[in-house]
Amino acid sequence: MNGLPSAFHAFNAQHIITLGVISIAGILVVWVARKGTSLQRKGLRLFLAFLLLGYAACVYIPQGIRHALTWQYSLPLELCNLILIACIIALFRPIRIITEIAYFLGGGGVLQATLTPDLGQGFPSWDFILFFWGHGVTLLAIIFFISGREFKPGKGSIVRVMIALNVYALIVGTINAIMGWNYGYLCQKPSRPSLFDLMGPWPWYLLSTEVIALVIFLILDLPWRVLALSKRRGPPNYRTRS
Repeated sequence: MNGLPSAFHAFNAQHIITLGVISIAGILVVWVARKGTSLQRKGLRLFLAFLLLGYAACVYIPQGIRHALTWQYSLPLELCNLILIACIIALFRPIRIITEIAYFLGGGGVLQATLTPDLGQGFPSWDFILFFWGHGVTLLAIIFFISGREFKPGKGSIVRVMIALNVYALIVGTINAIMGWNYGYLCQKPSRPSLFDLMGPWPWYLLSTEVIALVIFLILDLPWRVLALSKRRGPPNYRTRS
């Protein structure tokens, strides 16, 4: 035993344990969001926001000190980075479109990344800790949003989020093409196994991703449509015989 981190493999013991910890934390977030006092909910909201800010600080400050920041890898242009930024904004100041972006894009993208991480080393490597810190707390923030009674995707939310996703792909894809980068995996698949491997070669996997994203958005929107329909119908009217 040399004490060095082992190679990471999806759904090995440490990955499953980490997913379990995130799931348990998610249950606690739901309980506070639904049953906690207004002070407890505010405290949790700010706690999650500062956890995400702390993650960002731990990603960028040490790299800046070591002069390891590079234009090619260090800009916050990954889709998960933008979802994280949306979560931070929504935690401090809930805005419908920002919260919708966090919910729909995060519900699909961050969850997929958490289940199939692009990681080389496992725990206790710093990359492992940072990855699940950022992605895990982002998922907890999304759970907090949807557990609150105030959250409800507005009419046309899927259209707005699809437009936001394609604007992101257009802008970042153009930057990638000009600079030779690969933010968002828009120009090349991850080097390690992921769901992209099932979607065909470039550029067809981008079109496949577009279709899958729309399906995921429809699925994520479905509970709110069902809930709205049940409210319009009202409670069942039971008649008794006299």
